[in-house]
Amino acid sequence: MKLGILGCGNMAGAMVGRWLASGTVDPADVVAVTRTEDEAATVRRTLGIACGTDVQAAIRGRDVVLLGIKPQQAAEFLPALAAQAPPGQVWLSILAGLSRQKVARLLNDRVEVVRLMPNTPARIGLGATAVCFGPATAEPDRQRVLRLLSALGQVLEIPESSMDVFTAIAGSGPAYVFLFMEALAEAGQALGLEIDVARALASQMVQGAAGLAVADGRAPGELRREVTSPGGTTEAALKVLVERDWPAHVREAVTAAARRSAEMAG
Repeated sequence: MKLGILGCGNMAGAMVGRWLASGTVDPADVVAVTRTEDEAATVRRTLGIACGTDVQAAIRGRDVVLLGIKPQQAAEFLPALAAQAPPGQVWLSILAGLSRQKVARLLNDRVEVVRLMPNTPARIGLGATAVCFGPATAEPDRQRVLRLLSALGQVLEIPESSMDVFTAIAGSGPAYVFLFMEALAEAGQALGLEIDVARALASQMVQGAAGLAVADGRAPGELRREVTSPGGTTEAALKVLVERDWPAHVREAVTAAARRSAEMAG
């Protein structure tokens, strides 16, 4: 599979890194493009792939092009690329807030656009990626895309109308968990633990709890009740969170993220 990368920032870089590490693509088959030669040198050093500033190199002769530019650059950047893209080429868009149809229009409908929303755990093969195919996506192209995405973790094919909610939960969600981990570590430090120990405990606890939820299959509420003994330490902690309406704040935060995703779509 010949893969082109237009913009190799954090998310695109994480995806490419995983594809290389898993053997899904060969480094010799990947060409990336960045805005500056300094950025290109960093990509070459960290990922071991060809990278420069010549946009045509990441489009010409590629089976699939990953569109990893910033969403706010799309209106200016994409129309200039339309003539360079061979008709029917498959482009994967990870541009948050921009619909598949809008990206396709900016490219004069010359290419087959597939919209993705990955998240950063894709870097280690534990991601959750939503995918929206167009009605005209050929089956061989669909299978090629799914093969790529499967290397990143779980793949969910969803209607585009659900993308804002997916973005708010899975796309932005790792940041919510990292904030929770920060708070746990800071609480541990305040109570006398070394910060490195507190961070390690927080990380392992989150990993273990998530792994248990996946393996067990029961609803999170059931698992929570199972570990909450009457009059015990867990109940004391949960009482504080419930009194401060923490679940409602989480719902409010997710709603804000989904609303912002919809606003970005225009």
